[in-house]
Amino acid sequence: MILDQELSITFINQWLDNAFIHPYPLQDKKLLEVFPELADQRIHQCIQQALEQGLPSILSPGLNQAPLPLCHKCNCIHDNGEQSVFAQMIRIQPMEQNDQRYCMLEIQDVSTMMRREKLLNEQAEKLNRMALTDELTGIANRRHFNGLLEKAVNQTIQQNQPMSLIFFDIDFFKPFNDNLGHQAGDQCLARITRQLSSELESSGFHLARYGGEEFCIIMPDTEPEQASRMAECYRNHVEQLSISHPASKISDVVTASFGVAGFRAGQTDTFTGLILKADNALYRAKTSGRNRVVLSGKT
Repeated sequence: MILDQELSITFINQWLDNAFIHPYPLQDKKLLEVFPELADQRIHQCIQQALEQGLPSILSPGLNQAPLPLCHKCNCIHDNGEQSVFAQMIRIQPMEQNDQRYCMLEIQDVSTMMRREKLLNEQAEKLNRMALTDELTGIANRRHFNGLLEKAVNQTIQQNQPMSLIFFDIDFFKPFNDNLGHQAGDQCLARITRQLSSELESSGFHLARYGGEEFCIIMPDTEPEQASRMAECYRNHVEQLSISHPASKISDVVTASFGVAGFRAGQTDTFTGLILKADNALYRAKTSGRNRVVLSGKT
């Protein structure tokens, strides 16, 4: 499409003329009289720059997805009755003829490209989620846990806040699997994580599967004593699920042992040290009878 200095359409090819949402041909019509909604829009400003200053422009679909009212006539109406405008890439180029300045608009239909890009982004996001999610339980996996913990530690240092880390695992889980089968074991883990996830989501805490039947909870802005009390609640909730465990040496139902450690900015704590403290506390919980909570540094 070519516009003169009065924004009259001096030339428009058939494809573009047919694509405009307008009942009659646009040749020799003034653009803003036919489409007054374009006044002072980005496309209008770029056209003015081309005519007055000789500056070319490109309107990308990312920032200006559909500047002009253009559609595919064969698929133009939504179910709600609204007209569907397709995504556009528009190049605006000044040109001169017989000492008169004109402006040429080259419009490209990029709706197919935009749909393909959206689909690729959705697929990439899905693959990224899969790479960071434990397939069985749907919670964060070990890789995601490392990233979440590093972020939480850095935030703790920057904001000078406390944080806590809980490690827990299911008591006598191998005998559970050996006695009831791996499918029952998978169902047990999924049920426990589903129960705890619903409690942790609203608190801003992160539940992750560390490996096998071992899990961890990252608790930003939480003192270890508070985390220990919350771990006792989680321990109770696991026990109250009443999942039968005929091979357990301490209970008729599935139980869990918890180890809790704290991290505070300005102390000698490290990322690795926090994990070791929580893991050692879990080890003490298991060796001292299981189905209990042990806080690192407490006897």
